[in-house]
Amino acid sequence: MKIGFYGAGRVGCTLGRYMKEHGLEVTGYYNRTPERAREAAELTDTFVYETVESLIRENDALFLTVSDQAIPQVVEELKSAGSLKGKLLCHTSGALSSGVFAGTGAYGYSIHPLYAISNRITAYETLSNAFFTVEGDPEYLDFWVGLLSDAGLRTRPITAENKVRYHASAVIVSNLVCGLYQTAVDELSKCGFSQEEAADALAGLFLDNAAGVAEKGPKLQLTGPVDRGDYSTVKGHMEVLEGQDLQIYRLLSAQILEIAKKKNPEKDYTKLEELLKAEE
Repeated sequence: MKIGFYGAGRVGCTLGRYMKEHGLEVTGYYNRTPERAREAAELTDTFVYETVESLIRENDALFLTVSDQAIPQVVEELKSAGSLKGKLLCHTSGALSSGVFAGTGAYGYSIHPLYAISNRITAYETLSNAFFTVEGDPEYLDFWVGLLSDAGLRTRPITAENKVRYHASAVIVSNLVCGLYQTAVDELSKCGFSQEEAADALAGLFLDNAAGVAEKGPKLQLTGPVDRGDYSTVKGHMEVLEGQDLQIYRLLSAQILEIAKKKNPEKDYTKLEELLKAEE
């Protein structure tokens, strides 16, 4: 199967290089900015497509590695450029389903890496850490799951109706953690630390805890005042925090309280639960 890419950014370059290094036939790239396509082709030792028509004609499968907002427009462009009948069209959006390919005559798929691809040069080296989900036409669903699995990627199918919730889950554990980290840095800065000093001071705690959560799960990794049922400490925290920071603390404390109850069924968390609810 010949695989071509429309889009030469981080995701396109990373997927293309990883696929090629694992024996898949990646042919090349088309990009609206030709220089970007040339750079991607050099990185992957593949071809530059000058036109959408040639990209369609020369490939069995096309990966649309463009922004979510651009996908519908690119689909219309492909439909106008040539016959897509029998082709396999794939996008890499976490939130959009394969429904965007309806009416193309092609087999449509959403193939999403549950991973933060931060650059287009070296990210392929750690792509095997990613978990991939595949959603789309039943005709080739098992084919894609098998192809990616054989390339060393953890992969499973997902249904179209679950795509948005799935993507929200990914955003919580990836993007929203950035906001949580910044909240902690800001609070530590109020203790006399500079922003840089605060970020550096918290880094080890953050990284070790994240590794523990990933390795052991939230229940076994959970420690701290909520886990202990330490009413006085939690109350003290809530007295010094303000505004949005207080809301974040209360909501997440209520969430980990549910984890603590499962971890320590013998403990009575009633008083702490009432404290957290009283602030709603």
